[in-house]
Amino acid sequence: MIKTGIFGGAFNPVHKGHVRLAEEAVKQLKLKRLLIIPTYDSPHKKTKLAPFEDRAEMCRRAFGHIEGAEISDIEVKLGGKSFTINTIRELKSLYPEDQFFLLIGGDMLFSFDKWYKYESILKETKVCAVARDNDSLVDMMEFANEMGRIKVLPTQAIEISSTEIREKAARGGDISDLVPDGVAEYIAQSGLYREG
Repeated sequence: MIKTGIFGGAFNPVHKGHVRLAEEAVKQLKLKRLLIIPTYDSPHKKTKLAPFEDRAEMCRRAFGHIEGAEISDIEVKLGGKSFTINTIRELKSLYPEDQFFLLIGGDMLFSFDKWYKYESILKETKVCAVARDNDSLVDMMEFANEMGRIKVLPTQAIEISSTEIREKAARGGDISDLVPDGVAEYIAQSGLYREG
């Protein structure tokens, strides 16, 4: 049985907080495979996403050092709105021997009961929420206990906002302290998020 993490998100752009979450999850859950899945068409995000290929390339640069990490285009292949339950079911058919762990940030946990078919997600995979700051840990534990079947991974997470990074990049500001090195370079070279 291969322990496989599913880490999806807009990654618009990917930042050091995402990388820390992935590193902690691999270590704490002893994952052998980590599928990084940039969203194709998010049902949650209202912001216009950078093209999929750009976000996938940033993810390759950000997560490349993590053993077992793979960038997946499964949601592009599925097409339409990227509902998590559909992605999980497709992955289960592709990797029938794997045991899946859905990784979500602490911010997503509190709206998890609003997700499309969230009860089915809880039945079909192990949901693991990673704390993004120490203050939220107690609240997360309480919420996870009420929901049942959700594991909270305590971690020294980094609180970073993708919106803030996009705004800084649009003004040509320095984002090197917020995103992995290769990602800052890629955004600068490709002119992603630049105004005009």
